[in-house]
Amino acid sequence: MATNPDNNEVKDPEMGPLDNVKFFEPKNKFEEPKKRKYPGFRKNIYDYFTEFSSNTGIHGFKYMGEQERSFTEKFYWLILFCISLYFCIYLIIQTWLKWDQSPVLVSFAQSPTPVWQVPFPAITICSETKTRQRVYNFTDYYHKVRDDMIAKEKNISAASNLTDEEIQKFSDISLICDNHLYSEGNKTTSFETIEYLISIAPPFGEVFMGCKWTSMNETCNNLFSPMLTEDGICFTFNMLDRSELFTNAVYLHGDYMGHDKRSEGWTLENGYPKDEGKDTFPRRAMSAGSKAGLFLLLRAYEQDLDYVCRGPVQGFKVLLHHPAEVPRVGTQYFRAPLNQEIVVAIKPDMMTTSAGLRNYDPHRRQCFFAEERQLQFFQNYTQQNCQVECVANYTRTRCGCVAFHMPHEESTKICGSGSNQCIFEAEQELLTREVESGLHRFEGDEEEGVSKAECDCLPACTSITYNAETSQADFNWPMLFQGFKANFSEFPG
Repeated sequence: MATNPDNNEVKDPEMGPLDNVKFFEPKNKFEEPKKRKYPGFRKNIYDYFTEFSSNTGIHGFKYMGEQERSFTEKFYWLILFCISLYFCIYLIIQTWLKWDQSPVLVSFAQSPTPVWQVPFPAITICSETKTRQRVYNFTDYYHKVRDDMIAKEKNISAASNLTDEEIQKFSDISLICDNHLYSEGNKTTSFETIEYLISIAPPFGEVFMGCKWTSMNETCNNLFSPMLTEDGICFTFNMLDRSELFTNAVYLHGDYMGHDKRSEGWTLENGYPKDEGKDTFPRRAMSAGSKAGLFLLLRAYEQDLDYVCRGPVQGFKVLLHHPAEVPRVGTQYFRAPLNQEIVVAIKPDMMTTSAGLRNYDPHRRQCFFAEERQLQFFQNYTQQNCQVECVANYTRTRCGCVAFHMPHEESTKICGSGSNQCIFEAEQELLTREVESGLHRFEGDEEEGVSKAECDCLPACTSITYNAETSQADFNWPMLFQGFKANFSEFPG
């Protein structure tokens, strides 16, 4: 092989010259490859949407991604999908709000509770006769005081000439009569007022004539104990002793609500101990029916009836309540008229709360467990005990005293008849504030509802209420006594 230096040709002696063959060095030894073009963001979204719509199981969604469908049809399915999505989100929000406002469901127990596991209700009985007319004629003194007040307004001399002591007695008795009768007395009074109210009230022996418990004759003194209520002196069956009912902060005047029976092992949340016998306290019925209940024979003397103090209705008020709470006779009761036989069927409603709800805030579950709310005056928390304590504290703040029947400390003053209107207004104001608090909670403003609540008396997480169904018939006791040849001299008047 030979080369020509003039034209750089390469010649092969055997093959001949190789024309136009040139040798050169490339400009870049490693030339970069051309960049590959990828689809844009919109194209990716469209492809993903098309692939998703063709494979999804959502109804109507696949029609929006099919290429062969028109824009109008795709838009139609899009509108339907958005409407469905809106209603789904709306229902989810409504369900969440309902749970947030009421996270606890109330359901019936799957198994019935035996009647002997539920305490027999406490029964409070109040006579409508507040004063024995033989001892103090309230009607007569009412007219004398009224005439004196009219004479005072007309600046003429009083005809009755009542003494200060007589006016004070009338003022004391007006505490348990209707509010509109007299409110001109002193703003406060003393414990002597309570003693006087008891002295003129029908005594225990005149009210109770006979008692039976579980069809066995019992001495009424062993079943009932006296207590103070807004109706004056009343008598209560099957309620806890005051040493188990009140705290040491309460000043107890006299021996009211006291007896020698103790609740051995019984608690509001846990009930009776498993090894407890049938003779327990609070008492309990061993079976349903009238033979396992309480029988009472009550009486009132016609000559002692008064139609001015409490109006035209005579007889007795009867209230059923839990053994661990004090009664509020003025709020819920039924009447036992004179010359009538009353049969009362009691239906207890027992509410228990699952232990899994203990971690919830009490205002979310809408109840208090026993250890979550400690009252100032009561050892056991119930909604009614809380309300009684709240009314007492609010009345003390509003009026500077409390009604004679309210729990209080020793240093607290007792309201006289001159504070009757203030006590009434305090209860109405408190009721109004509680209603406003309930309305805020109902509207979903939980914080505002709690802040406006003066009492914050939620139900107890374990509670028992007693519903009464009554029936009555004429009680012809004169013919009964005549048939047994009983002595009518025991019933003067």
